[in-house]
Amino acid sequence: MNVKFLISVSLLVLFNSTDASKILIFNPIFGFSHVKFISKLADIIAEHGHNVTLFQPYHNAMKNVEGLVKNKNIEILNYYPTHYDELLKKETQTFSIFWDSQLIGNPVLGAFMLPFVLGGEFKKTSMEVLGDKNLINDLKERRFDVVMAETFELTGIYLAHLLDVPCIPMMSTVRYPIFNGLFGQPSFLGTVPQQGSLGAPEAGFLDRLNDIYRFIFTGIAQERLNKYQNDFIQEAIGRPVPNWKDLVSQSPIFITNSNPYLDYAVPTTAAIVHVGGITMNLDKMKNTGKLPEEYENILKERESTILLSFGSVIRSYEMPENFKAGIIQMFESLPDVTFIWKYEKDDVEFQKRLPKNVHLRKWVPQPALLADERVKVFVTHGGLGSIMEVAYSGKPAIVVPIFGDQSHNAMMLARHGGAVAYDKFDLQYGQKLAGVITELISNPKYKENAKMLLEVLVNQPIDPKINFLNHLDFAIKFPALRSQVPAIQHVGWIAHYYLDALVFLFILAIIFLYLLFKLLRRLLNRFIGKKPKNE
Repeated sequence: MNVKFLISVSLLVLFNSTDASKILIFNPIFGFSHVKFISKLADIIAEHGHNVTLFQPYHNAMKNVEGLVKNKNIEILNYYPTHYDELLKKETQTFSIFWDSQLIGNPVLGAFMLPFVLGGEFKKTSMEVLGDKNLINDLKERRFDVVMAETFELTGIYLAHLLDVPCIPMMSTVRYPIFNGLFGQPSFLGTVPQQGSLGAPEAGFLDRLNDIYRFIFTGIAQERLNKYQNDFIQEAIGRPVPNWKDLVSQSPIFITNSNPYLDYAVPTTAAIVHVGGITMNLDKMKNTGKLPEEYENILKERESTILLSFGSVIRSYEMPENFKAGIIQMFESLPDVTFIWKYEKDDVEFQKRLPKNVHLRKWVPQPALLADERVKVFVTHGGLGSIMEVAYSGKPAIVVPIFGDQSHNAMMLARHGGAVAYDKFDLQYGQKLAGVITELISNPKYKENAKMLLEVLVNQPIDPKINFLNHLDFAIKFPALRSQVPAIQHVGWIAHYYLDALVFLFILAIIFLYLLFKLLRRLLNRFIGKKPKNE
């Protein structure tokens, strides 16, 4: 029987059996990939029959979010803060500091800098939303059944608290350890390598040491970011509020953008719902339509074309000069390859430095280019949206992580054999980058492995959309259920890891060995004895 038919029937059954609920989805306008993910979830939920309201407070004046929501039944509430005119005047924050800063990239220093760099971007709008009594009263009168909120930015969690409505937390990235832990996921040390480490079984002592070092300080950074938000949120509300952990822990599920067939295999619980791949439309990706004529002409120039894009939060034109010089050297080393580079600024002088095989574009039709067989390799920053697109296109990739979860995403994709994780600081070495590109183009194993990953994702036994909708309906029906979270989560770390029992058994073992030693020594003395004296 046709698989698509079965899926359609399943969705129809789900639709008909679902009691429509009023759902408020909190979609902070900050990072494009976050906004796109949540907008897609809103469409899916509305198509499922629920009454959806999308609340969008602007942390920056992002201009490319119009049209992300397709379902006409969704009510969109855009919240423009009083300083929105200031946001319009300044260029959208792109965090160019992450390109080459050794300081914020250092786990120890980053743990203390990150909360203020990122949290500071949320502060003004967040405080205004939660201090707006007219807004809160208006939302209360709408009588929502549930709030769904992104957890990278905590405002939505506290908005649900003020509305006295159950909240379902979600994350647009693969994982956020301090949240996963609240839903029973054990430490993933050893199952997921940290930046700079080899994974098991190749990992050695130094890799494990690096894993522990980075794991600890990444956790500190996340805790401090949330503490920073917790403090200014309490200031905005004007009274003591529960800790974010207490609010998040009330939900029966935590939705993450991880796909178990793409991501590392990690121990988890039923409370953590993986929906990675839910934004991918395979039919649309296979039928992207005809490319604009300018791109058709570019793709005809040479046998191989490479697409370079470093996303929307990190921009190519803000790249350090030594990185640009290395990339230009790479272009010159590969005259038989055409390059399309997403470069977000008109720069005539920079264009003059480039060889004829390079085409700069402020925007590119990325899905359509990835679907074209003439594009041989994708060079990307490793944002999860781009990782999903290249994985579902079966295209080899070079992933150059810049910050955040991108390093994890790079290693996650590379482990399947169709991609290479490349250190951003090596962009300055043009010949090295040219060698990697040549290897990906000429060695068929990368294309074969990328195609195999695509086949796995297409045939995965658990459809992300059905999985998501089933768990959403379940969580709405049982908003306070926590039985899927291990009870041991409620004890301290000593009891959690049985350290007291292990120490006790260790002491017993030491005592036993000591007594055994004493006994053996006494027996030896008795049976062997001392040599007799000569008379």
